[in-house]
Amino acid sequence: MGLRAFRFCVLCWGVGCFLLGPEKAQAQNKVVRWGYLRDSVTKEPIALAAVANLSNQQTVMSSTAGRFKLSNANPGQILSFAAVGYYFDTLVLRAGNPNDTLVFYLRPLATNLGNVTVTGKLLSRYQQDSIERSREFKEKMVSPPIPTFGLSNSGAGLGIGLEGLYKKERNKRKGIDFFKTNEEEEYINYRFSPELVVKYTGFQEDELQAFMQAYRPTYKWLRQHPKEEDLLYYINESLFQYKQGKKK
Repeated sequence: MGLRAFRFCVLCWGVGCFLLGPEKAQAQNKVVRWGYLRDSVTKEPIALAAVANLSNQQTVMSSTAGRFKLSNANPGQILSFAAVGYYFDTLVLRAGNPNDTLVFYLRPLATNLGNVTVTGKLLSRYQQDSIERSREFKEKMVSPPIPTFGLSNSGAGLGIGLEGLYKKERNKRKGIDFFKTNEEEEYINYRFSPELVVKYTGFQEDELQAFMQAYRPTYKWLRQHPKEEDLLYYINESLFQYKQGKKK
């Protein structure tokens, strides 16, 4: 089973938000949604990726099995998916059975060569991947594809390509804003990486996911603290708070 969803690419974020109106979704009851994030080529799980509800600013991490849980995901809200080494993508939730499970696939970047553990290389990798994501975005801005219908990324229902509607300047502005927001999520993924957190905490699997989700730093803080030493202090302080919370 799959959660029905409108799927739309980078160029359509602003359109989807403008057309569907998140205000209506916010007025509804909170709905819990479960899902899985997978590689579109290998179909393998994508672990510790960021799944963000752009309509209510909730961000969760996928588990080592690629599973994630959104505690407040209503029809009309916009989800985005960002992982190291992948193009990010988005969808707009449609009404459906709350018990349906979303299965979403991300396309790997051509530069996806597996995990990188050295911080300096990781930042260089971020810059390289960011250039590739920006290149694709700019290409579609200049020449958007013709609208098409097809199977949605969730594996159920119909998806509609809204790129043909992406012509007005206000929608382009929206698309650029969403692109920047998702690039910020990607930057957090590269800086606050599983490799770095494991290095300083020793956490694995479920505990690693729980810690990274609870103490995910903001983009603004990371930009203000560019050194790994800054993150070390941040992780140590967060680790102390995490352990204190478990004692209660």
